[in-house]
Amino acid sequence: MIATTDGRPSVRALGIGFALMALACGQDPTQSSATSSTDDSDPSESSTTTEDPSGPSDSTTTTIEFAEPVLVKSVVDGDTIEILRNGVEFRIRFKGVNTPELYADAGPEAFAQEARDFVWDQIGAEEIGLEFDSDCGPQPFDDCYDGYGRLLAYIRMSNGNDLAEELLAAGLARVYRYQNEIYDRMDAYYAAQSRAQDSDLGIWSN
Repeated sequence: MIATTDGRPSVRALGIGFALMALACGQDPTQSSATSSTDDSDPSESSTTTEDPSGPSDSTTTTIEFAEPVLVKSVVDGDTIEILRNGVEFRIRFKGVNTPELYADAGPEAFAQEARDFVWDQIGAEEIGLEFDSDCGPQPFDDCYDGYGRLLAYIRMSNGNDLAEELLAAGLARVYRYQNEIYDRMDAYYAAQSRAQDSDLGIWSN
């Protein structure tokens, strides 16, 4: 050991001694414990998250199951469809709404094709639920028809929405009341129509 003139170890000697001790413990003597890591972040927090790519993109999407589903065979126009129920074909007229005429003598009215396309995009070749106004009574398939032999019904889509209400909200239909009748969903339908009018959508944009 190198000593000073008064017999105490020199600073150089102390430094060499600490280095030898560090090597004996397997540590790099050039790196102090105070600077051994420059990452002072909390290991419990991470800026990167991993998601399962196979999981659903929208966890809020719901699909309802119908007690008696029927299959949409075709879409005639914006307010009329043909369905199959137990192998029997029915023509359905949407209760409480009227869409622009697709087969008018002078040609399709404005937004008639858009209304038909909207309906097909929503329910074409899919299963839907038929619901009936309280005035239809307990046997709607026997009693709830219009003057053209079409079954009057509300259409419940697989996402739970009422199709006629969606048509009204998109500005592709008007509220319809045969002989100023009162029906179950009239208030909801007028509200949807008002939203479309306020937003100048579809037939209300002219």
